[in-house]
Amino acid sequence: MADRPVARPSRTEEGIPGPGGWPSTPGPSSIGGDSSTTAAAPTPNTGTSSTPGTAQESLPSQLLSSTRHESSDKTLANDNILETPPHRANDFSSSSPSDNKLKKTPTTTSISSNPLVTTETIRPVLTNRQNTNLARTTSQLNEDEIMRILSRRKTNFSSVVEDHDPETNAEIEALLSSIFGSSRQQEKARHLGIVFKDVVVKGQGLGAALQPTNGDFFLGPLRAIRGLSSGRKEGGGGHAIRTLIHGFSGCVRPGEMCLVLGRPGSGCSTFLKVIGNQRDGFVEVNGDVTYGGTDSETMKKKYRGEVLYNPEDDLHYATLTVKDTLKFALETRTPGKESRREGESRKDYVKEFLRVVSKLFWIEHTLDTKVGGEIVRGVSGGEKKRVSIAEAMITKASVQCWDNSTKGLDASTAIEYVESLRTLSNMANISTFVALYQAGESLYQLFDKVLLIDEGRCAYFGPTENARAYFEGLGFVCPPRWTTADFLTSVTDRHERQVKQGWEDQVPRNAEELEQAYQQSEIATATQNDIAGFESTVVAQQEERRRLATEKARTKNYAIPFHKQVYACTKRQFLVMIGDPVSLGGKWGGVLFQSLIVGSLFYNLPQDSNGVFPRGGILFFTLLFNALLALAELTAAFYSIPILLKHKSFSFYRPSAYAIALFVVDLPLCFVQVFIWNIVVYFMSGLQRTASQFFISLLVVFVITASMYSFFRMIGAFSASLDVATRITGVAIQALIVYTGYLIPPSSMHPWFSWLRWINPIQYGFEALMANEFYNLNIQCVPPMLVPVGPNVDPRYQSCALQGSQPGTTIVRGEDYIQTQFSYSRAMEKKDVESGGKDPIVTGDEHNPKESTSGVARNESVFTWQGVTYTIPVKVDMSDLVN
Repeated sequence: MADRPVARPSRTEEGIPGPGGWPSTPGPSSIGGDSSTTAAAPTPNTGTSSTPGTAQESLPSQLLSSTRHESSDKTLANDNILETPPHRANDFSSSSPSDNKLKKTPTTTSISSNPLVTTETIRPVLTNRQNTNLARTTSQLNEDEIMRILSRRKTNFSSVVEDHDPETNAEIEALLSSIFGSSRQQEKARHLGIVFKDVVVKGQGLGAALQPTNGDFFLGPLRAIRGLSSGRKEGGGGHAIRTLIHGFSGCVRPGEMCLVLGRPGSGCSTFLKVIGNQRDGFVEVNGDVTYGGTDSETMKKKYRGEVLYNPEDDLHYATLTVKDTLKFALETRTPGKESRREGESRKDYVKEFLRVVSKLFWIEHTLDTKVGGEIVRGVSGGEKKRVSIAEAMITKASVQCWDNSTKGLDASTAIEYVESLRTLSNMANISTFVALYQAGESLYQLFDKVLLIDEGRCAYFGPTENARAYFEGLGFVCPPRWTTADFLTSVTDRHERQVKQGWEDQVPRNAEELEQAYQQSEIATATQNDIAGFESTVVAQQEERRRLATEKARTKNYAIPFHKQVYACTKRQFLVMIGDPVSLGGKWGGVLFQSLIVGSLFYNLPQDSNGVFPRGGILFFTLLFNALLALAELTAAFYSIPILLKHKSFSFYRPSAYAIALFVVDLPLCFVQVFIWNIVVYFMSGLQRTASQFFISLLVVFVITASMYSFFRMIGAFSASLDVATRITGVAIQALIVYTGYLIPPSSMHPWFSWLRWINPIQYGFEALMANEFYNLNIQCVPPMLVPVGPNVDPRYQSCALQGSQPGTTIVRGEDYIQTQFSYSRAMEKKDVESGGKDPIVTGDEHNPKESTSGVARNESVFTWQGVTYTIPVKVDMSDLVN
């Protein structure tokens, strides 16, 4: 039994070809043999007349009158039926809910002709839609019923035209107003529709790639220069340029759904990317693609969020809940006051939209469940698909493309998924493209148009109800129990298609002949008329959009300002981190465990010459350990890039806002990590135990660690794949370690590569830590640095072999050591004398310059003497002291 149809404009009112424009709808033989799915199906002779537009008349008046006086328990039973989710309608009907909505002939009319039939006996055999209509006679239309009606509304090209009563339409409009704001006319002006004419796409063929050799390392730069000077040519050297899409033309109006069919590799994804305005990666895209009269370049610059492309994978943060995922999308796409109801705040808008969209797509029960992923357990595959649809609805994009989105779903879940897309198209009045490799008959009937692609050529584009008859007219045979979608796809496969007997020499044999046959058909002519009719309405649509849109709405891509984007991204990233407490706790626990091990290795370093080199070693390892921990950010950052690109195409936020948010989130996490390490290692190793030196050390390690997080994240952003990023990181780590200044002192570095230390952030951190640790440290020289060493050596004649030592003393000042060994110094304008400490600090003005011994070692002049006599007078005689 059909629902009461929704009042929709006629085809001629919409500028759509009428019965004379489109070829007539085929009969039962062309739709798969199911008479229940055709408009020409005969009505069973049951004694009761029934028409598709009168749902109430199929029941006897006695039954309707008795229904109004049911007892409370019967009413409760009725309510229980109504609360059954639409995807459970199979429990009450032998056919799927999508089949019921397309049937124009009642299935229970013969039962209703019996006056002895009661409400209790008829309810078990009523379909879900009939139960809804029966309840509408006793109670006012509620929100659940509106949701179900919206999932069954069809557009103008459907063979079923629904016409709900004015009360239903008013309640539907009220629900739409609660979602899309009080400015309904402004929202309607956003509905674009899409026209594509003579679209040709060229790209690089994968089969042209050759195995690289060692010679490519030397010839690569020369080939790159030659490519820049001569440009790419089809059939030339390198990767061959081939045509991926050959001259596609068509039109999809607001509220219509187009099914894209084709074998893998035929060009379905390429077509959807071009329609979704995702043209990066293609060599050349020719032809006209307009969105409500606006060209693709303007849409990309000013209205990026109006066109949406969804890949086959559901890209979400696994550790976020469904509620947090949708709430973030709502917060970044909340419109201004002019598009919200009067007096409605942003929080109220987000709360109301979240309530409605979760109810609409049957994900209310999953709001507090994590989305999940390959490792994190979360919602099911079908529920995750509906989360993606809800996220797309939040964007309010006028054109949406879904690429093989039923991958991994069972048949019933796939139907629920496409029904959700049907609901989205009806509610938001958007143009939807969906590419599927397998589609059941009930799923196929949810679409208005179908595009069949064969080797990049258009084999058919037109109404779904005409597709089977068209190919049967060409001489192809649809086997029994085959769905229309499978039949259409088999036409493009020479091993699967079946041809009528005697038509073997007449049917198209390849993609070129299929394209030529379509171009000469009446459906292609009707498509051109459809394009012309829609383009005639575009001018008025543009004027209406220009009149209703505010200046800000016309020029900005994002719904919220930049600082609010940063705030929203920061809050979300904190939720992402907190959502995985096991990984975060395991990381911090590992830091604590390793800090205890390292601290025990360097336990209580002596403050003499034997502890100088290990003291620098623990400072170097502190920086290196925390820097290598930041390396783990590379994988996470790389796998978050697809989500970033998706949200950028949705106009949620700018990539710069996301980068700033990541840095802000890194600060507290890095601080906890560095604090755990420093509080253990610093005091266990016996470093300078003054408050200022400890906190300076903590600050330096924290800053360097945060910078290394950003450094490795930058490598992930610039790399095309994780493999490339790993290779670059391996080389970068070697440079960071070797050219820090600890393993190779700056004075010993090769001049050709010594410049690397100036771009090494760890080098600056190591210099700061060394200066902080040694600037007030007096190092007592002990063997083996104390020379000469022996049992009878007078300490007055001993000296220190440590760098920075001065003649006549066995104590080496720490700042002299780092100045001589590393050329490091602690820059301070003024140093006050500290009293009470064992190591007094002298002001810079009173600092005596050290006596350098380098000149003595390098003195090459020779002093000689010969025949020298020195005589002194004494009382007795003259004595020669020197002879």
